[in-house]
Amino acid sequence: MPYAARTTLAALALAPLLTTFAPGAMAQTIPPAGWSAGSGQQTWSPIPSHPPPLRGPAPSLDVPASTLEMGTLYGMSAAYGVGTGIWLDAELGIDDPGLRFLPPAALGLAGPVGVFLLDRPPMPRGMPAAIAAGMAIGAGEGVGIASYQFVRAKAEDAWGFRGFARAVFIGSTAGAALGYVAGAAMMPSPKTSLLLGSGVAWGAVIGSMFGYGGSSPSSAFGNANDSASLGGLLGYNVALVGAAALSTVWVPSYSSLGWMWAGFGAGLAVSLPVYLFYLGSDHDPRRGLIVQGAAATLGLAAGAVFTMYSTDLSAGQRKNLADASSPPPFQVTGGGLMPVPSGMGFTVSGLLF
Repeated sequence: MPYAARTTLAALALAPLLTTFAPGAMAQTIPPAGWSAGSGQQTWSPIPSHPPPLRGPAPSLDVPASTLEMGTLYGMSAAYGVGTGIWLDAELGIDDPGLRFLPPAALGLAGPVGVFLLDRPPMPRGMPAAIAAGMAIGAGEGVGIASYQFVRAKAEDAWGFRGFARAVFIGSTAGAALGYVAGAAMMPSPKTSLLLGSGVAWGAVIGSMFGYGGSSPSSAFGNANDSASLGGLLGYNVALVGAAALSTVWVPSYSSLGWMWAGFGAGLAVSLPVYLFYLGSDHDPRRGLIVQGAAATLGLAAGAVFTMYSTDLSAGQRKNLADASSPPPFQVTGGGLMPVPSGMGFTVSGLLF
């Protein structure tokens, strides 16, 4: 074989290696994959300068809140205003049928107006959800405390409606303030707020079941009501602390939250037949509530575990991920003529995956 032909074949075989280890020598003939020019010099890299993203651009902290998130805060602020007006009626002793509607109506409108002004400039993503969740969780705390005081206190020591309205107002106001501080300081995801709100709901239901199911056998409803109220209040706060601790290491997807609710409901449903075993039994059937509470807890825990790695991808992000999952085995990035001793060769450069 002529020397020039052998040299050309050798150049073709060694071209990818020459391209990799001697980029300066090949810069004049190889259109690069990652080509940049700066300070009068041109450099080459076998890796493209801008590879396709796998999951889309990273979220920005400056992204404004969505319409749905803001709508939730508007709705909660209207409810807060109406509740505050009802509390003022109770505190001021307004009993005129017409006048008692004025504070709830005026404050029910003032709440959304305050949110509108607070949203100038637009609030970042996560803050409206944190404020709304704090408002709802604080109101629930007030309801739980007032309810427990009502069932435990003597008739002459009960707070009554005025104390109930006062507890709800104080709880919701403190919750809204804490939600605002958390939203400004930690920029939580709206999914974190949903986790906290869902957690206290699960905790209140499961705690009430354990409390009522654990009451004295065959006791009167009023006595069992005391333990159910205490169990609900304890479950509410234990779940709140647990969800807050969990949110520091895990942000659930909307799919995961949905499956947790599905597991919670499935646990309640599949445990219903437990009451059939109490037919003709001397045991108190209210113990079945303990079984249901445990089954609901296991169901929502299973929903969280099996979906803990799920993500919420947009249509564009799913397409990018699908495109990146099956890259071509070889990509040609350039080629050209190359002078060799006693002849001329041709070089091809590319990427191996």
